[in-house]
Amino acid sequence: MRTRFNEFVRSNFCLEIWQGDKIIFQSEKGGIGGLIDFIDKYGTKLENLIIFDRIVGRGAALLIVFLKAKEVFTKIISESGKKVLEESNIEFHFKETVPNIMNKKGNDICPIEKLSFGKMPEAFYRILKMG
Repeated sequence: MRTRFNEFVRSNFCLEIWQGDKIIFQSEKGGIGGLIDFIDKYGTKLENLIIFDRIVGRGAALLIVFLKAKEVFTKIISESGKKVLEESNIEFHFKETVPNIMNKKGNDICPIEKLSFGKMPEAFYRILKMG
């Protein structure tokens, strides 16, 4: 899968989800948009999911936990994203850790990251869907 991750990093996709040795979903949407689309389409019943996501903050990590993913590969992960995955015993691999995922201007914490603080996975997903 590490070889596949290197190919993913060079691709235009922001998210790729595998089940076993087959790609079942790809998205060019940044942020958590691809994860939301996947959950909306497939729900949370699929097993043995391997997720390739360019950036995993706490918000993405909560959605990954909600999906009960088996393994995650990411280029960048936030400290709080790591903690969520560790606490949920989801294996993960990353190239770089950052204190927080920042907004597009780089002058504050990402709004999704802020919204995720203090939330559990399912509740966080519901809040996103209401907004």
